[in-house]
Parts: sequence; structure tokens; C-alpha cells
Amino acid sequence: TFPLGQDRFKDRFPDFQELKQDELFTEMEVLLENLELTKTIFRSDHASNYLILKGVLGKDKQKLLDQVQSAKRGEVRLRPEWMRGL
Repeated sequence: TFPLGQDRFKDRFPDFQELKQDELFTEMEVLLENLELTKTIFRSDHASNYLILKGVLGKDKQKLLDQVQSAKRGEVRLRPEWMRGL
């Protein structure tokens, strides 16, 4: 979301390209796959996120990856677009 407007943001960062939903999930998948942490609380639950993720790395790493992969396949309910704004 762009609280001050997308045009104003693009004026400041003209090369910015917003990721599509599937690209966001792929980005999260790559991040989780490459994190090697233990006893780290992981939250991805901001109001603008399609998919809410909560867990502890490394105990829940596979569970989090499974959730992202299920989202990529369209198997989980996502936060509706109208609820993603602030």
C-alpha cells in the first residue's frame, strides 16, 4: 500500500516495480529457504500481507514453507484485497 499515493512514491523511486502476488510468495519462499536461524520469532502479519505467517525459526521453518507453497498453489485462503489497506 502507498499511504501518500502511488504516484508520489513512483516520483521518488521511478524504477520501482510492484511485485505481483505470485512473485511475493516466491520472494518469501526464497527468504525462508535461506534463513538459518534457531529460536527466532518470525512474523509476516502486516495488514498489507496476503498471507499471514507466524512461527519460530528453525522449529517451524518447514511449516512456514509449506504454507507459502500452498498459497502459491492456491490452496489457502488469502487476505482479500479490500482488507489489505491501512
